[in-house]
Amino acid sequence: MISGELYALSAAICWSVAAVFYKKGIGAGAIPAVLIRTFFAMLFLAVFFLIIRGGHFDFTLLGFLFLNIGGLFRLILGGAAYMKGLENISVSRFIPILFTFPLLTILLSALLLNETIREEVVIGTILIVSGIWILSRGKSTIGEKNIKLGVSVAVLAAFLYSFSIVATKTGLKDVDPFQSALISMPVPLLLLYLYYSINKGAMTIFKFKKEAYILLGLGGILGMGFGSYFFFVSLTKIGAAKATGLAAITPVLSSLIALFTLKEKLNTALVLGTCATIAGIWIIL
Repeated sequence: MISGELYALSAAICWSVAAVFYKKGIGAGAIPAVLIRTFFAMLFLAVFFLIIRGGHFDFTLLGFLFLNIGGLFRLILGGAAYMKGLENISVSRFIPILFTFPLLTILLSALLLNETIREEVVIGTILIVSGIWILSRGKSTIGEKNIKLGVSVAVLAAFLYSFSIVATKTGLKDVDPFQSALISMPVPLLLLYLYYSINKGAMTIFKFKKEAYILLGLGGILGMGFGSYFFFVSLTKIGAAKATGLAAITPVLSSLIALFTLKEKLNTALVLGTCATIAGIWIIL
């Protein structure tokens, strides 16, 4: 039996690699990027679900509602802020700031989900977020446009992700993780597409370069497909607080991957932040 901790760490790996794909394909713009990645992730999960489950869905209306509220915060609002941040700052700066959301998630989990928060989880998460803060303090690097705007939307995305996780965890009480990852996507995707079509035209989303669709599609399949499924399983096994604490290793992995694939520079902040984050992971485990 695979542990919930391993699922959370697997999600972190998927999200880290996906961030690099998003950064390379972000030229399409923030909202188109969200639409493209979400569509391909949903398509992948739908095909996979048909193969494995034969299209048999089993969920409650309440579960569907909470999962789509979570999807709204995560896919539309949080997704737009995510892509806007990547447009303006580097992966190694943006992802660490984004992953300050575990602390807020722990607080919300205790207040709204009545989860018991172990002392080790709190200490470990503080270390992780301290490491993340150190990582965010590095100097401007290649491809950064507007650091203030990028940091601001990263913080906004962190808040939106926290509320999304709490809503999703509530929905997971009535729906299994595989179905949850899939049914949380169509309604938010449709709403965002309608908004984009009204402002830009219904066919505009089909006019970007082929490379953008490939990169964003691969990122969506990896991050929102596999990553969301792994994370949803970890939520059901170990709770929202511990799952988000462990998934906070994503910034370290993202920074290291960006170092080699996007030519982002290694610095003291990256080393110190990495050490603090790994220490936090070890304490939580």
